[in-house]
Amino acid sequence: MRNHPVPLQITAPTSRPIVSLIAGCAMVIGAAVFGATGTAVHAQSKDRTVSPADWNKILTDAKKEGLVVVYTTTAPAVHERIKADFEKAYPGIKVDAIRVIGNLINTRVEQERAAGNIEGDAIITSELVWSAAAAKKGWLRVPVGPNAQAWPDSGMRQGAVPLIGVNPFVMVYNTNLVKTPPTGYQDLLKPEFKGKIGSTALVGDLTVGWYDWMEKTQGAGFLAKLAAQNMKTYPGAVAPTQGVAAGELSINLWTVFSVTNPLVDAGAPIKTVVVNPSYGAAYGGGVVAGSKRPNAALVFMDYMMSVRGQGQMVGKGEMASALSNVPGSLDIKAVTLHDDEKYTPDVVNAFTVKWNALFAPR
Repeated sequence: MRNHPVPLQITAPTSRPIVSLIAGCAMVIGAAVFGATGTAVHAQSKDRTVSPADWNKILTDAKKEGLVVVYTTTAPAVHERIKADFEKAYPGIKVDAIRVIGNLINTRVEQERAAGNIEGDAIITSELVWSAAAAKKGWLRVPVGPNAQAWPDSGMRQGAVPLIGVNPFVMVYNTNLVKTPPTGYQDLLKPEFKGKIGSTALVGDLTVGWYDWMEKTQGAGFLAKLAAQNMKTYPGAVAPTQGVAAGELSINLWTVFSVTNPLVDAGAPIKTVVVNPSYGAAYGGGVVAGSKRPNAALVFMDYMMSVRGQGQMVGKGEMASALSNVPGSLDIKAVTLHDDEKYTPDVVNAFTVKWNALFAPR
């Protein structure tokens, strides 16, 4: 791994039902599609079906390609176990998982398209607004395969973006440093936690939505009070969670199970707290159009849409799956799902100005 700096049981934050995630306009690509290398790949239509003969041809060509490059924003533990299991399921096809945090994944795909050198074959991202727009532009291909065909329509966005996992955001604290465990965000305002709290910086519309939701659910002025606690910010969940495990921080208020569980398993003195109410977000998958290894990309995404692939995604109760028969999948009925369509660039920019005034280093 390289590192770069359903029917879902979810309560939606607006009256828009979850079934509105069903594709309204699926991508339609011509009768024959070719990757950047000129290798013929499956002809695209608005559905995800493929004949057995065509799927066998995709598998054969994928093994000839021998590699799939995946840009992912998941925690390292997640994509490392996905890589290991995929390579067992499909011998001869290696996975190069490259971690790209937040909306930087959008920039990377766009820059590669502009340069005419598309290195990334597939993506796993929390940037669903961008992903839906990319699919509409034809930048992401419709996934096909036996598992893609069986995937529920309620777990698709724009006909090409499967929602392959839903994360609730949780807190984690150091059990050696915190004697009275926190149960909610209001506990963070206690005097003993001043200067000992960590969290994520703004790294896309997802984190903007979470901070905005926190302000609205915890009361006006909550973020100002939190800022007065001298909260330290980091680019994502991994660094502050490791800081808690090392005793550098008492609490990290933004992380996910896939980051905390490996540390717990390793014996770190930490404990995870599921806050009620909670906020969460979906990961979207994508097959990048015009990539160098188009068949391997299709095989990888079909795997991610299988019970086996979903089992690796959700891990030990770390996420919820769009499939109903995935062992270990969470049932997160009390989680408010991030409404990515609400957080337009203008909304994000306006909130960023407000957030920076409170939390930016001085």
